[in-house]
Amino acid sequence: SKIQNPKSEMLAWIESSRVPTVFRLMRNVIAAFVVCFAVFSGAADVPPLDLQAGEMVEGIACQSDPSQTYTLYMPSTYTGSSRHPLLLVFDPRGRSLYAAELYREAAERYGWIIVSSDNTRSDDTWEPNLLALQALWPEVANRIPADFRRIYAAGFSGTVAVSTLLAKTTGQIAGILGCGGLYQDNQFDDPKVSFFSTVGNVDYNFHQMHQLDDFLAEKGNRHRLVVFDGPHRWMPPEVAGEAIEWFELMAVQQQIRPRDEEFIESLYASALERARSQEANGEAFEAARRFREMADDFAGLREVSDVKGAADRVEAGERYRTQAKEIQQARDYEDRCLERRNSELTALRNSEVPPPTQQVANNLHMRELTQIAGEPGEKGRAAQRCLNSLYAAVSFYLPKDDLPKGRYAQVAVSYELANMIRDDSALVWYNLACVRALTGQKKEAVEALQRALENNFQNWELIRTDPDLDPLRKRKDFATLMERIPE
Repeated sequence: SKIQNPKSEMLAWIESSRVPTVFRLMRNVIAAFVVCFAVFSGAADVPPLDLQAGEMVEGIACQSDPSQTYTLYMPSTYTGSSRHPLLLVFDPRGRSLYAAELYREAAERYGWIIVSSDNTRSDDTWEPNLLALQALWPEVANRIPADFRRIYAAGFSGTVAVSTLLAKTTGQIAGILGCGGLYQDNQFDDPKVSFFSTVGNVDYNFHQMHQLDDFLAEKGNRHRLVVFDGPHRWMPPEVAGEAIEWFELMAVQQQIRPRDEEFIESLYASALERARSQEANGEAFEAARRFREMADDFAGLREVSDVKGAADRVEAGERYRTQAKEIQQARDYEDRCLERRNSELTALRNSEVPPPTQQVANNLHMRELTQIAGEPGEKGRAAQRCLNSLYAAVSFYLPKDDLPKGRYAQVAVSYELANMIRDDSALVWYNLACVRALTGQKKEAVEALQRALENNFQNWELIRTDPDLDPLRKRKDFATLMERIPE
């Protein structure tokens, strides 16, 4: 119960066996509420919502299941009878207001409705997501004035799969925003759906999202990939706004929004300015990609020979070739690091008696990784992604699997490795104190508990009652620590 660390999405080597099975389990369940969408649409006995235009309204209970709630935003342009594009937002921790606020400015600018679930989850069973989808879909059909041609879904990390599966099984989704998710072969195969991918440049799912973008290109989907500065997290609001703006353009391409020449030219001009700015700043590789995306995005809407020519020109340059080589070298380095990580962590998980933590750290080349991660450039960012991936594994996922099996010594090594990467997590220090106490390392357990308190661990009741800490309760150093805890 203590493993509540809100860390990142799982390593592909741990999760890859789970998601396809989940997809198979969910298909039949979602098919049921696809039928509900058709049956319930226009139902006369469903009480309408008290819609408040221009405001975020939290805690709205779903009519079909009041235990499922959501945050709703209606744009100020809502007239009482108008229908609007709708964005379903699935946060992996059910942080509905936080996630909805990322889209608020753009939703207001373009007249979108936001429906953000309180109940979706990642790193858990899929039942919460099933229940959330089953309850939200009739809301969209019956209580919210959505334009049924323009329903979109947004997910982050594990809930990207929720969005793609919803599109795959309902056929009712016009576009998907996927942020920092995992890539699964054939997870999505509807070429009618526009897909906006985004990921942080040091997110350990960085290459996963690039794989997804390549897959979408092969399948013929309209697609866009935007990289922002940062680790595994939701994109910043400006990228969320860019996504909604891009979906507006794709709606013109899909002929579900009226053609607006002024709008098209405005978007073209701003995209061209961004691409030229990247080129001027020496970001040749990204500039060329942006020019190519523009050629695809605006094809058939206006002349695009200028951006095609710009892409050809940039790609022919020495700077582009140099950066492409640096990117490939960094990717090769990252692949080697991840292969080493997988081997070492598998050995740790399978060990009867775990090796010393420092030995594992040496085998993982953690000192080298930390040094390179502090350097600028592609290789530095690759090393940061490797460290972020390793931290997610040893601070959350490996303990999550091994604690129920009573493999406390192995878990202690995992937490110690996590603290070598980053030593500011109160929860990791607290959990380390518990497993050390359970393995007889009592002095070290008290030291870890001390570090937890120094990092602002404040669950006083858990410290007082946690049976994992019982081996420490007769110790003087533990009693001294307890004197610091408020009554």
